[in-house]
Amino acid sequence: MTNVVREKVTVASLEENQTIPWYRSWGPGAIVAACIIGPGTVTTVSVAGAQFGFQVAWILVLACLVGYFIQRPVINWTVATGTSVLEGIRDEISSLWSKLIFFGLWLGALAFQAGNFIGASMAMNLIFPSVPMLAWVSLLSVSAMGIAWFGVYKVLENINRIVMIMLVLTFCLTALAALPNAGATINQGFTFSIPQGDLLIVLALIATILVPNTLVALSGFMKDKYRHSAYTKEQIRSISVNDLKINFTLLAIISIAILLSSAAAFYGSGQTINSAGDMAVQLTPILGSFATIFFAIGLWTAGFSSGLFNLTVQPMLFGHAFNQSESPDAPVNRIILIVTGLIPIALVWAFGGSPIELIISAQAINGLLLPVLTVVLYRLTNKKDRMGRFHNSASSNIITLFIIGLVTLLAIRVFISFF
Repeated sequence: MTNVVREKVTVASLEENQTIPWYRSWGPGAIVAACIIGPGTVTTVSVAGAQFGFQVAWILVLACLVGYFIQRPVINWTVATGTSVLEGIRDEISSLWSKLIFFGLWLGALAFQAGNFIGASMAMNLIFPSVPMLAWVSLLSVSAMGIAWFGVYKVLENINRIVMIMLVLTFCLTALAALPNAGATINQGFTFSIPQGDLLIVLALIATILVPNTLVALSGFMKDKYRHSAYTKEQIRSISVNDLKINFTLLAIISIAILLSSAAAFYGSGQTINSAGDMAVQLTPILGSFATIFFAIGLWTAGFSSGLFNLTVQPMLFGHAFNQSESPDAPVNRIILIVTGLIPIALVWAFGGSPIELIISAQAINGLLLPVLTVVLYRLTNKKDRMGRFHNSASSNIITLFIIGLVTLLAIRVFISFF
């Protein structure tokens, strides 16, 4: 009885007297945001800046808003039920659906892991060119496996807080170096025009922010963080929403900084870039060696953090989808971690570089999976008997339906590209 009373007093004191500091809001969202800013996002945004200039900045802001609003119902579900959305899909909709979604996400992650560590290795190769890139891939992948092996949530959260700070600093410093060349490009950013009427650039930039596995991972990390928390449900929702706002704001800042650097350096010059590694090299004669070093550090951070995310999240998602242990020490979770870490190394060694065909296939899987996942999440988070007072509002449902329409257009485009 004494323990129960003490718990109630603790909750009451938090509810009535304590203002929660902003930095306590910075948690699971940082892990998700650090995953989104991977080499693929850096490359996509860099190429967009070189081709279209700063006029696509508004699309990046729209993409971050889409990412934010699609996650709000996910937060509500986890707060209301104390379970992740993948567990909800398993228990409330179909265990088959949860398993299919897991395998779809895992297949995409295996191919993208190669791209993550190739991107990080490109950056290390720029700074230390004497070390072979394949050696960097192996070293970085094994290092990430070592961190993920211990599976301590607090360690992962703190690492990704540092990652987000590094990404903001490195890419913003690169953008500052580009500012003297920016001129009128900044004024073009919010004309709300679609370059050459090309709807595909809108879909591509939204797709690079709306990563499928982050839609189910956020709730899992929330469950982990607040499993034994004394906060009330309303406080947890408030903290989690602030967390989401902070990290998607940082995500927008980082993306726009990358876009500005690329637009100022390359737009209208006739030069083309095919990867973030190309951009880092070509920045040197234009913006100087320091900008290139900053960009390389940012690229390494983006690749390593995304790789670490995929290694950490797969065992957790497996446990949620199959109703198995979530403990990182469970034998099956150890196997999933090892496979997720070693297969990308094998692919890179076998292909001698980034296996482009596999990464394209992974992008296709993600593009086709997004509408399925968003529809399933929409159905799940509208179960009022489970959501209670945290059920979706009418405006939230309208926004979600709009997002479902956008990702369906993306899926149709991906499907057409097969023929």
